[in-house]
Amino acid sequence: MHEFSLMSYLLESVTAAATERGARRVTAVNIVMGERAGIDDSLLFYFDLMTPGTLAEGARLNVRRTPMRFHCAVCQSEYTPRGATFACPGCTVVGRLVDGAGEVALESLEIET
Repeated sequence: MHEFSLMSYLLESVTAAATERGARRVTAVNIVMGERAGIDDSLLFYFDLMTPGTLAEGARLNVRRTPMRFHCAVCQSEYTPRGATFACPGCTVVGRLVDGAGEVALESLEIET
């Protein structure tokens, strides 16, 4: 259900931005989603379910995923965790979370005017 409310909010934002720019139609909606956002692929299902009758009907939903990033105080490196461990690949110490990649944001729209 979380994805339903998120998509509802995103479509409101899409409609407002497209209307403000005089769009006749939205051809693509580009969002950025962090890997820890807790959103699964049902977001596409809700996009397809909710866009008929809107400016975004028939549009593509493009998702760019962003990974978590950590900083290792021991070897001063930034890294993205691999697999189930958050340890630094250089020295195996668990670093400090720099970017939790928990965001979901409208990145851009492709429209026809």
